[in-house]
Amino acid sequence: MATHTDQFASMTRHANKDRVDEFTSFNPSATDDIVISHPNGGRSEIELQKPLLVAMARENKYEPCSDETDGDECVDRIFDEALCDVAELALDTAGLNENLVALPKLRALMIRVARNLDSFEELSTHISQYSPEEIEDFGLHTAYGTSTYTKAAKKLRKEDTFELLIEATFITVHALFWNGVPIPESVKNQYDLSYDAGPAASDFSRGTRQLALYTLAEDLIEIVVSNLDFQRSANKSRELRSLLGVFAHAAYNGESIENYDQTAQHSFELDSAFSGPTIREHIDGLYLWQIEEMFDDINQALLEYVIDSGIVSRPVLISYDLTNIQSLELEEYDESFLTEDGRWRFVSLSFTDPDLEFAFGLRLLKSEAQRARVLKNFLRSLTSMADVELLMADRGFDGREDIEACRAFVPGRWVILAQDYSDTRDDDYAELREELKPGGTAVVQDAGYENLHPPVRLIGYSGSTDDTVGPVRAFYTDMDVPSDKEQQKELITQINFRYNQRAKIESMFRMAKNAFDVSTDTDKAARKSFYFHMSVLFYNLYKIVNTVPAPNNGLELDTTQKELLEVIRNLAFRGPTRPTALTYLLEHS
Repeated sequence: MATHTDQFASMTRHANKDRVDEFTSFNPSATDDIVISHPNGGRSEIELQKPLLVAMARENKYEPCSDETDGDECVDRIFDEALCDVAELALDTAGLNENLVALPKLRALMIRVARNLDSFEELSTHISQYSPEEIEDFGLHTAYGTSTYTKAAKKLRKEDTFELLIEATFITVHALFWNGVPIPESVKNQYDLSYDAGPAASDFSRGTRQLALYTLAEDLIEIVVSNLDFQRSANKSRELRSLLGVFAHAAYNGESIENYDQTAQHSFELDSAFSGPTIREHIDGLYLWQIEEMFDDINQALLEYVIDSGIVSRPVLISYDLTNIQSLELEEYDESFLTEDGRWRFVSLSFTDPDLEFAFGLRLLKSEAQRARVLKNFLRSLTSMADVELLMADRGFDGREDIEACRAFVPGRWVILAQDYSDTRDDDYAELREELKPGGTAVVQDAGYENLHPPVRLIGYSGSTDDTVGPVRAFYTDMDVPSDKEQQKELITQINFRYNQRAKIESMFRMAKNAFDVSTDTDKAARKSFYFHMSVLFYNLYKIVNTVPAPNNGLELDTTQKELLEVIRNLAFRGPTRPTALTYLLEHS
């Protein structure tokens, strides 16, 4: 909920009689409680708050003119009168001294600016359409004409205050807009006002979009830093924050973190930032399990942020995958982290939501032996954040311990894609195939491992038809499966459809890796793991920024990899600064 207070509404009778001060912002479930007030900052403040003002204008909008034949004339009259009503307050807000030019003349000049009239003669003609009584009611004068307005404008320009009149007009038009006063189409076009703008950030100015992007990125950086246990006792919070800047700068420039300062020092103040050797020293002082737990904490906190944003439908549908991807252009190492064909092995998740495509990297696996333990820890955290409607696990999680973990944390709400070994041995999959008809479904009631008690079900879906051979997909589950054949088919078909919907991180991360790759030539396991997790972290932040609305105004962002790295770097280093050489030159010239 957003709250707005200003003095303009009471200045004109044309503000919406049922005007709201509390209104719903874009994506209200993702935004904080917001209070905006009388725009003492003028044009810049209004532009930055424009998404909220548009949201309020939508609720205050009303149609005052019922007769379609004189609709435009009606809107013109109401707008001009309302502009004159609030002109004095807007001029005061902009800092224009009314003693310089009489208020009735200033009101007329503001009408010309607002309507972008080509000449003072056109302004005089526009005002003359009203009756003498209306002109006086507006706070204008019937005696004023072209020469009067021309002299008034010249006087303002001579005193270098005409820009303040333009500023006051900008404030006026927007104040009328958010208070529900009808705005002529020509004025809306000139000031880029639309009741249909948003929630896409691209509907607003670059500054407005940048504020939304920086606000969201700052929230995420705070989450990362608060969970970044990187020799915290020996480092100040700003130094910890700078670690993100170092890695973002290295990824942005495609260089090693070891030498990042050679290029960063020209644009950023690095006195309290980590150096390359210090980062290496701290990483070397960490055990692999400490690195894994640290990034587990970071990713779980980020995941909770996504869930709490309200962008994900609840209860959540989760796809949990074991993903092997190319090793980020790094040298091949031993088998500590890689599969037999030289790819990185790590765990990812995605939300299965019709309106959302979101994949998220979780944990680099040293070996498949970690699989069940990592799944169990993940489910423990996930179920503490949100109710789970369905967990869909990849074929790599079909071991006995994996099944027991699912049973323990999401009983009756999980499926695991089963691997087909029917070509080499008799198993549940072979029995399922015998029962499956083209385009049909089937159930093996007692399936799983011999030492698994009670057993689970194996449900299957055939993608074949009478004329074509399609894939067979089977899932282990402990769901209650209806005995009615039609209901059974409906349930299994829906599960197969949902599995198809899941967002895959593999192809997405392959797309993102070039920008987020953090270069290293090390052969030390801790550094390899840390650098890789930083690359995955940047990918996760990228996905969040392009998924979760900004917390300050609810805008939905569409950023690039490079832009996000630049924003993270700017925030982590507290913004660009003048190069040392330039500062010295300016001080000594």
